[in-house]
Amino acid sequence: MFVEDLAEDFLNHISGEHILLFVSYDVDAVCACRILQTLFRSESTLYTLVPVEGTQELHEAYRRFSDKVKYVVFVNCGGTIDLVETLEPDPDVLLFVIDSHKPTDICNVYSRSQVRLIGKPDESENIPQFEDIFLDTDTEEESDKEEVVTEETLRKRRERKLWEEKRNRVMFDYTQFSFYGRSSALVVFEMTWNLGKDDLECLWWAIVGLTYQIVMGLVIDQKYSCELQVLQLHLSRLTSMSNNDTDASRSQFYRVTTQKDLRLVLYRHWNVQASLLLAEIGLPLKDSLQNFSSMDVTLRNEFFSMAETIANNYDIDELIYQSFSVSVCYGNNFFQASDYVYAMMCLLEDISKDRSRGNCFSNCIDSLSPHKYQLIVAGIEKCKKLFTSIIRLVQSMLDMKQIISAGPFLYFIINENTSDYSLYCHPMSLALLARYALNACTTASNYRRYGSLPLIVSAPQANENCLILGIPPVTEYVPRNFFGKAFDQALETINVQPILTYFESAAVRISTKDRPKFFDSLATILS
Repeated sequence: MFVEDLAEDFLNHISGEHILLFVSYDVDAVCACRILQTLFRSESTLYTLVPVEGTQELHEAYRRFSDKVKYVVFVNCGGTIDLVETLEPDPDVLLFVIDSHKPTDICNVYSRSQVRLIGKPDESENIPQFEDIFLDTDTEEESDKEEVVTEETLRKRRERKLWEEKRNRVMFDYTQFSFYGRSSALVVFEMTWNLGKDDLECLWWAIVGLTYQIVMGLVIDQKYSCELQVLQLHLSRLTSMSNNDTDASRSQFYRVTTQKDLRLVLYRHWNVQASLLLAEIGLPLKDSLQNFSSMDVTLRNEFFSMAETIANNYDIDELIYQSFSVSVCYGNNFFQASDYVYAMMCLLEDISKDRSRGNCFSNCIDSLSPHKYQLIVAGIEKCKKLFTSIIRLVQSMLDMKQIISAGPFLYFIINENTSDYSLYCHPMSLALLARYALNACTTASNYRRYGSLPLIVSAPQANENCLILGIPPVTEYVPRNFFGKAFDQALETINVQPILTYFESAAVRISTKDRPKFFDSLATILS
């Protein structure tokens, strides 16, 4: 069930207790986790933090760590599965869920005893009514026990059959698309604000969580703009409080501002030519080849207005958007919110022989600390390499016609012979590649007729496994993804169990040998 009285239904339960905290591997979840850590410390609450990547990992981790734990918090995980059925917790265990993945599992919504969904229901979910999904148990047993077939019995059976048909339709409509609701970092920030425990750092972490959603195309611009207005009010309030505070509090490590900015990837941290080529911007070539921070001050100050002119001339309004920036450690280091997002994504997925996933998660969450901003700088350098590789790979795939039409969708496969293939073994980096590839297809002459099709990409993983990920067509105004349901049906058809089901429903890990028949089954289902 949804809980909105956070002091009564959440804080009073966890204060001074030991919490088991599960966090998904994404930037929004990391930001929400960082705010929760601040809240737990203020309430003298002990917690065990366990990062998890998918449903199978969540189940195993719960069995391992849940002994004697009575309160469990899930961040961007658990909301889309029946938690009570999957984890089988003891009756006195309370499960608190903060999850931006939608739709929320219907059993979690109507659980009255154990599952507590933090925040308000998302209006866009269109949650079915209880009576449309659940049948009264006594009525069901009565109907089954009646041995003598009377007219009344037949009427009840007809009504039950009609009810079941309606239930199937309602559940299909409810679950056929996956999408994203409010940023979990925003939900947790509002919780701390309602409890009077917010500060400028927590606000910045919430801003980064929201920016992750818009950078990855998970929510529409209108939804982002609505949240933006509220965040600007919080920024004004907290900045005023910080300026009036004479103590050197930790909030003073951040100076957060809001302004219009350009959707150019990391353009403040490498040269403008590498970020985006603008033929008519009027920027001298020698200056465009310099690092942005090293350019002539006059050109740097005029750069935004130059880009704005081009955006107006060519009707590319999406080039400019309202954003936030931060000066870390008394103004010596300047970053956009999107810089944090890209850097944290690369830190989170920078797994190697010398760096485990746990180490990557620790580095990512540490990067939000004002004293660890050098981790953000390191993440930005890694992200430059990623985007350089993405541009090269997308161009190569278009030139060699490696993006293939399977009828109802486009797909391409990265194999181990592909340069830098190891960069794309994880969901966020692979999703970035997929978005750039699909956008490139809509403008390339060879693929223009496929502009309304979705895209599936696959990349190799360890132990002869592969990651498969699907994204909706670029023509979709609302980024709703039908691949989650389609993937489940395809796996069921070929009788294959996924090795890992990610919390992003349109991503799955399977054995590489099962991939051809999985694609064939998917093409049949979607035809």
